[in-house]
Amino acid sequence: MFKQGSLARTRRLTLLYGLVGAVLAAQLWAAGAAPAAVTVGWPQYMRGPQHDSVSRSTAFTPSNAGSVSRVWHWQPPAIAGKPAPDLDASPTVVAGRVYIGAESGGFYALNEATGAVVWKIQLDTEPAVTCQAQGITSTAAVLPDPVTSATTVYVSGARYLYALAAATGAIIWKTRIGPADKSNPDAYYNWSSPTVVGGHIYVGLSSSCDHPLIRGGVVELNQHTGQVLHTWHSVPAGSIGGSVWSSVAASPSGRDLWVSTGNECSPPLEACGAGNKVGRSLSIVHLSGSLKVIKAWRVPGDTGHNRDFGSSPTLFGTGTPPSEVGACNKNGTYYALAAKPLGSSPLWADAIGNPGGAKGACLASAVWDGKTGALYLSSNNTTIGTTSYGGSIRRVDPQTGAYLWETGLPCTVIGTPTLNRAGVLAAGTRDGCLSQGRSGAYLIDASTGAILNTLPVGGSRVFSQPIFDQRTLLVATETRGLFDFAPS
Repeated sequence: MFKQGSLARTRRLTLLYGLVGAVLAAQLWAAGAAPAAVTVGWPQYMRGPQHDSVSRSTAFTPSNAGSVSRVWHWQPPAIAGKPAPDLDASPTVVAGRVYIGAESGGFYALNEATGAVVWKIQLDTEPAVTCQAQGITSTAAVLPDPVTSATTVYVSGARYLYALAAATGAIIWKTRIGPADKSNPDAYYNWSSPTVVGGHIYVGLSSSCDHPLIRGGVVELNQHTGQVLHTWHSVPAGSIGGSVWSSVAASPSGRDLWVSTGNECSPPLEACGAGNKVGRSLSIVHLSGSLKVIKAWRVPGDTGHNRDFGSSPTLFGTGTPPSEVGACNKNGTYYALAAKPLGSSPLWADAIGNPGGAKGACLASAVWDGKTGALYLSSNNTTIGTTSYGGSIRRVDPQTGAYLWETGLPCTVIGTPTLNRAGVLAAGTRDGCLSQGRSGAYLIDASTGAILNTLPVGGSRVFSQPIFDQRTLLVATETRGLFDFAPS
């Protein structure tokens, strides 16, 4: 179980973090580039373009995960005239700094050792339309600029993608992603976390909350300048739908991309107009790095307002890049297909959750441990045996989808779990709690599925991905701030 660490131990951890962080930061900020020797970190959403969600950290083990201490806690401040400072974005961690944005539009760089704010900047927000007012929901990427090698933060506000100097937060460039619609300027919102690969940035085009829908797709930008290079639309000109809420998966070279798309326009829920085409809605799509369609696969026989993909694709299986790709649809089914070229039909499909509705939807991506060949899937409400659960996490055979173990949780797993190299999974829960359940965060034995610990995050909903780094675990909660835990 959790126990509060002693003051002396916390000071020792702080000193250790401070020394390590000082050395790394001195190298990083003096040279303007991340040192090549740093192997532990979390530079972008789901760790990297292939979306494996596996940390190189080994500090938390199945033996010590039952007893951890809180090192620090940080609560983003309310900002006058802005949305509430909820944390739905996941932390990004590079060279002793934690980068995270809030729904208030405030973006922060924190000292990883202490949680102290190093710098902050206010980015753009969007007023309430069909969603609540909101600012930053997506996760930042922190990587060297391909031309200058200066470490740069790439983060989405409500409408703009920003490049910020990692040392100071100064704006290097900003580019509007969503369509500039004067009649409805708030129809678009940046849900998609930027994927940075091969000198390019890829972000999704999506509506704010369906009403109204926009013409969905993916935008490709030059990483150095922010110039828009190409735009791919998931539906034909004159149509709406097919939002890309999720984030693009990519091969290491960036020559191949995989994207999951959202719902088609569904009257009478949305006003589509005569002749609206569904295009590549409800699909997993294989694109070239310049956004040319190579192949697409659409979920069979499952149309409608809430049957889209909100889960980002994960690459898994053998080879480099891995040979298979998969994502969970809001119909509760995880689909696995051959990746390159994209399969014409699933290799396997697992009904891991119930169709999305009042109890949440299947939005989490898979976790892929290429070193051990382990694949982990998470879901919304489900049944294991004869018992109903608000959510779940399962280890499955990546070749067949067969369950190797199944663990029920009291609430829906919305954000993707994280695995560390010592065999511990960290998972947060948010919606769809059963009557006896409460949202929170869990440590789970990756080899058996046993729950090792329930972390004290004040019962707040957890939408973001917990992050292992060095000797720490960062858990961002919606309303109770960011927690930093370490093994006791």
